[in-house]
Amino acid sequence: MSESRIILVLNLVGILLTFFSIVYVAGIVWRVEKKLDISYKLFLSAILVYGVSLFLEMFSVIDATVMELYISIAKVLFVALFLGGVLMMRDLVREMDGEKK
Repeated sequence: MSESRIILVLNLVGILLTFFSIVYVAGIVWRVEKKLDISYKLFLSAILVYGVSLFLEMFSVIDATVMELYISIAKVLFVALFLGGVLMMRDLVREMDGEKK
């Protein structure tokens, strides 16, 4: 198997897993409220951005440098949104434990 086919298969698996993550996280978003809701909305947004970055990598037929820029922006946005969700979840857990008031 050539490297390009391996990369294509890995991207397709990543897109499939991203789709399942979107479905499950969206199901949680509709059932929770307050800080947990915000946290999972950030997680959902991060997963969506990650999926976009996978699509950009698969269909990078336009100018390579421009596409690399878009992919890098999407990945940074993913990390920022995911970190926001983790921090919101951390605050919620700390409040539940009585550590933070």
